[in-house]
Amino acid sequence: MASSLLLRGAKYVFILACLVLFTGCTSRIADFTQVSTLNINTSEQYEKIGSTEGSHAQWFGAFDLKLAVDDALENAGSEATYLTNARIFTTSYILLPRTKVTVTGDAWAPVSMSESNVPESERYAVEVTEEGRFLVNEDGSDRVKITGAK
Repeated sequence: MASSLLLRGAKYVFILACLVLFTGCTSRIADFTQVSTLNINTSEQYEKIGSTEGSHAQWFGAFDLKLAVDDALENAGSEATYLTNARIFTTSYILLPRTKVTVTGDAWAPVSMSESNVPESERYAVEVTEEGRFLVNEDGSDRVKITGAK
């Protein structure tokens, strides 16, 4: 009976130790209107191809945001060039020397006129004016300012 109680107690200690060991804290550290690690041709038109997520984790060191953005673009498809409405989160663990960065956002790819089934109202091009940079849809009904850009 004593060994049964001891075994039950050890099981609870093990479960508690696992919970503490793998418990982490996630923080939202940034929001970006537009983010990319690739060159963007501002004379091309782009279409939204869907939402995506990417991450990079590192043991014993700092995470690499570029690798997380690259992962998000790669997860969206080979044609993805940049993300809009990007949100950046970091996760660190209490007892593990590991940090992780996660990037989520809407992926955009250049429009291939022969292959696109996207309506004109959902095709966007980057427009550069004296007032800043904007994403403007093909039919002119929507214009979104890209903040932080000159």
